[in-house]
Amino acid sequence: MAGEDPLRRRLQDLPRSAWVIFSGMFLIKFGNFLNVFLVLFLVAQGFSAFQAGVALGVVGVGAFIGNAVGGTVADRFGRRTAIAVSMFGSSAATTLVPLTHGLIATTALVGLVGVFAQLYRPAAGALLVDVVPEKQRVTAFAVLRLAINVGMAVGPLVGGLLSGASYTYVFLGDALFSFAFGALALCTLPGGRPPVETPAPQAAAKGKGKGGYREVLSDRPYLLFLGSMVAATFVYGQSTATLPLHVTDAGFDNKVYGLLLGLNALLCVVIELPLTKHTERRNPRRVIAAGLALLGIGMALTGAMQAVWLLALTVVVWTVAETVYTPIANAYPAEFSPAHLRGRYQGAEGIAHTLGGALGPAVGGLLYSISPPLHWTACAAVAALGALLILGADPGDRTTTTPQPTEAPEPVPAA
Repeated sequence: MAGEDPLRRRLQDLPRSAWVIFSGMFLIKFGNFLNVFLVLFLVAQGFSAFQAGVALGVVGVGAFIGNAVGGTVADRFGRRTAIAVSMFGSSAATTLVPLTHGLIATTALVGLVGVFAQLYRPAAGALLVDVVPEKQRVTAFAVLRLAINVGMAVGPLVGGLLSGASYTYVFLGDALFSFAFGALALCTLPGGRPPVETPAPQAAAKGKGKGGYREVLSDRPYLLFLGSMVAATFVYGQSTATLPLHVTDAGFDNKVYGLLLGLNALLCVVIELPLTKHTERRNPRRVIAAGLALLGIGMALTGAMQAVWLLALTVVVWTVAETVYTPIANAYPAEFSPAHLRGRYQGAEGIAHTLGGALGPAVGGLLYSISPPLHWTACAAVAALGALLILGADPGDRTTTTPQPTEAPEPVPAA
């Protein structure tokens, strides 16, 4: 999946559209203030913590819908159109949040924000697959994660300063960054619709070509991959769901938990890109399986650690696991999807992560309340299950008659 070019050369060879996506992802993750400060805002408005939590949950439901709808929009109307609709819609809806009163109206509005805010995701992933040559895709998705991690690490600090002045500034700032990505996409990304491929005889014999999400859901190897991603996100989600509970139960304050998350972010930024030079050369299913197995080991060890340095060591273990499997897994849907369905395949992957992200805190919190040792053991078991699923997710030969595009993947003008 990769060549021997130095990392600097491979980064320089990435097409312009890829760097536009990286820049846009940094902008919206830097300005992702609504998710971070929504609960605090609603509580300050007089709502209960439970009501605020329900509203945040509705944002998650909206994100689930946004991924599904976004895949269809990306395939039917083009990647640029999907990104622009997502960003401008999210910007407009977010601007209205501080002007809206009442729990029902506010909850409905933030749910709409969730839909628009995630509608871009399948299009962004599909566009990277469109324009980046196969041997560079893992590197491209690693750079994408770097942009996300840096944005998410720095953005909340700025959001905290804005919230000290007014929550209105928080939501306006979020809306501004979304608008900026939308404008950037309209001005610089290629337009039109993705090309249509003719399935290979092997794919046709297996019943491919149904179109839409029916084809995605009939792709059994891809369903195994999606199952592994649900498992991965479920386990990784414990870093924000039950790890803080364990840190508190061990007698430490929130500062220790913050330092552990900071260590995770720092390691991702420092080691992920160099590591991909080695992992992308190997069988992707085995790399993902190894990463998930290591993730399970790291999370399982967490429950046995009571000292800060030992907890930090477990963070190192599951962070290395994250940097091993995530760039490969992000690029892997391209092995399955024809060009005209890349948006839907990416959307299905987003749905899998959203589902895992919803189940992780809910089921993990329940298991932890019953028995912490049982919970951490279950994390190892779920990760092992994910590793087994990915080993069976072999796309086989999916050669099509449409050549791989380079910088302009959508040559047919939009209607």
